[in-house]
Amino acid sequence: MVPDPAHSFAENVFHLIQGRVPQPEVLKAFDVSMTLYAEHTFNASTYTARLVTSSVADIHAAITAAIGSLKGPLHGGANEAVMHMLKEVGDPAHAKEWLKDRFDHRALVMGFGHRVYKSGDSRVPTMKKYAERMAEVVGDRTWMEISRILAEEMLTQKNIHPNLDFPSGPAYYLMGFEIPLFTPIFVASRITGWAAHVFEQAADNKLIRPLSWYTGVEQRPVPPMAARG
Repeated sequence: MVPDPAHSFAENVFHLIQGRVPQPEVLKAFDVSMTLYAEHTFNASTYTARLVTSSVADIHAAITAAIGSLKGPLHGGANEAVMHMLKEVGDPAHAKEWLKDRFDHRALVMGFGHRVYKSGDSRVPTMKKYAERMAEVVGDRTWMEISRILAEEMLTQKNIHPNLDFPSGPAYYLMGFEIPLFTPIFVASRITGWAAHVFEQAADNKLIRPLSWYTGVEQRPVPPMAARG
C-alpha cells in the first residue's frame, strides 16, 4: 500500500492503515484531532525537542527524543490508556462502581487533570463534539456513555476536569484504529509543532541547562579508610 497523491492527508492515513477512505464525517473528526494535537506550548515532548536542539544536535535527534517522551502514558500514551480504561469498565451500568473502586484504592483515572488547565482543557469541548459524532456514525454509544458518567462523577466528587486525551481515545477507537496506533497518530500531528519549536530554538540558541537545588542531608564527614569496618 502506497500513498495516493489524489488523497488528502486524512484520506491517506485511512487509505494506508485501513485500506479505505471513510465518509466525510469521519475524515472531519480526524482532521480536527490533528489540529488540536499539533501544538501545545512547552509540554514534555516539546521541551525535550528544544532541550536536545539546544545542544546543537540535529532535528532527527530532537524529534526522536520527543517521540520517546510522548510515548509515556502520562503524555502521548494517555489516549491509549483512556481507551483501555473504558474497555475495562465495559458497560455504562458499571461505571460508577468502577470509579468508586479506583477512588477507594487511590488509583489513577486516566484522561483527567492537566498541569496547566486547572479549570478545564479548552480543547475538550471541540474534541468531545466530534467523538459524539463518531458514536452516531458508528451507531454505538457505549464508550461515550461510559465517558459521560466518568466525567460527571470526577467533576462532582473530585472537581477534576477531563483533558484532550479523554475524548480522543474513544474517537480514534470509533474511527476503527487499533489502540496501539493512537500514540503514532498523535506523533503524526505533533511533529509539526515539534519542528516549529526546533527551528525556533536553533535560530536563537542557548544551551538549556537548568540548575537543581539540593535539599538533602547536610554534608557528612568521610571516615578514613582505617576506620571503616
